[in-house]
Amino acid sequence: MTSISSSNLALDNTKPPVHAGGDVGGSKVHDGHSHSREQSLPRNRHLDDILNINVGGKKYTVRRTTLLADQKSRLAEWFRVGSMKHIPIDKGGNYYIDRDAKTFRHILEYLRLKKEKFVPLLALPSKPDELAKLVSETEALSLTELKEMAMDLLQKYQRTEEQHYVTSYVQVALSEFESWLFEHEQIGGRIGNKKVDAVLDDKLPSGQDEWDDI
Repeated sequence: MTSISSSNLALDNTKPPVHAGGDVGGSKVHDGHSHSREQSLPRNRHLDDILNINVGGKKYTVRRTTLLADQKSRLAEWFRVGSMKHIPIDKGGNYYIDRDAKTFRHILEYLRLKKEKFVPLLALPSKPDELAKLVSETEALSLTELKEMAMDLLQKYQRTEEQHYVTSYVQVALSEFESWLFEHEQIGGRIGNKKVDAVLDDKLPSGQDEWDDI
């Protein structure tokens, strides 16, 4: 069976990388949510500021340290203290990132888990179509680790019956958690199963998704 590559999973809304002139995705922002005003991050901003970010029309409130969790990503490049990268600002004064709003929630969860040194794979959605979108978005934002995890899970789905993808997801997630737990206990740490159970419950398909209305 032909393996899946990031090139054939990229979506039509994938934007080119950020340019030094201040545009995100290669174009100035001047739609209904924002305008072309841009600003660079002040050098005296505290490392753990709380920032408001407009991602494709959806506002996220996040700590700066979360955005810096993957140091090789474009998010870290844009938001690190002292950065001279120009970021568009919308009419409400929020930083504007022209990416898919729904998919960004998985990116944000990955960054939080990575910052907490927990299991970053648990940030992955379980549905194949959402994984494919995530591959596209992570490619645009240079989130290499997250992209590779999404690709690996998609390829695992491809090798199994389509109707069993949830089983595959749970097996992979639990395996990663058990590996993390073993390493954590080796250095004297202890953690219960409640956290991973809560994450898995949130990932598995249920009824109406609140994001379906976006």
